Amino acid sequence: MSPTEMLVCLTAGGSSGLFLWSFYGAYDEVMKRSELNPERKVWIRSILFRILIPFSQPFAAIFTLWADRLARREMETHRSSVMMTIRKRIRRALISAGSPEGVTPDEFLGITVLSCIITAVIGGLMFALLTWRGYTGFGLFLWLASLMMGMSLPLFWLRDNLKVRKLAITRALPYSLDLLTLCVESGMDFTAALARIIQKLGSQPLSYEFAEMLRQIRMGRTRSDALRDLSARVDVPELSSVTNSLIQADELGASLGPVLRIQSDQLRIRRSQRAEKLASLAPVKMLFPLVCFIFPTIFVMIAGAVFLKLKYGV
Repeated sequence: MSPTEMLVCLTAGGSSGLFLWSFYGAYDEVMKRSELNPERKVWIRSILFRILIPFSQPFAAIFTLWADRLARREMETHRSSVMMTIRKRIRRALISAGSPEGVTPDEFLGITVLSCIITAVIGGLMFALLTWRGYTGFGLFLWLASLMMGMSLPLFWLRDNLKVRKLAITRALPYSLDLLTLCVESGMDFTAALARIIQKLGSQPLSYEFAEMLRQIRMGRTRSDALRDLSARVDVPELSSVTNSLIQADELGASLGPVLRIQSDQLRIRRSQRAEKLASLAPVKMLFPLVCFIFPTIFVMIAGAVFLKLKYGV
């Protein structure tokens, strides 16, 4: 190997090593700063969000300033803007989803912008490659599709978290309501019965919501206001029905035991109806795999055997 080739190899190796070292240092710094956000007070479990949240902070700051300006304008003109409406809907969805990863509405918008930028860059590279190969129209389609995918990915993540949490609350509600009914009818106070349910449920989403309601009651809020806040925060129809009945019973001064028992019976009926509905949808959901996968396989097996029999006599 000549001295020039050796110098080129050493330079290339050194450059690669410095690049990897700087990348590892930046990654380690991002991981250390985003493991526990002191303002968020929530452990960021996802490694992807540990990386995305720090990079979305500049966009989140811009959205925060913009939202403050729009809020002042709304107070002056008494007209709501589209941006503030979207921000309120995102805030409600994040609260109903349990504030996953401690993401705020402005950070969610920043993550959406960051996702659009990343997918737009990837789509732009694909567009340039396909344009160089002579497929300009298809490259433009892929670029637009990647941009739409980057915009939709955070929304899909939020929708999935919201769906999973609401399903967990719906499944845990009948058992919790039965236990609450037994505790109230045995002579326990509502707050003491609620504390017992929180202890029994453990680390379920409904337990956290009940704990938040119990904290509000102990801080001095009325039981009706705490129940209304619980219904608005969780946004589950079954739980809203229970809270409305408890609020009405509290306002009328009625006993909570019979009301809770009636609501428990209604929840069992709704659970049976939901199970029957899912069972009735099973044949429709099985139609696609039957037509596309199972039926063609059976047809190939039968037709193949008939073909072999006719041609080779086996």
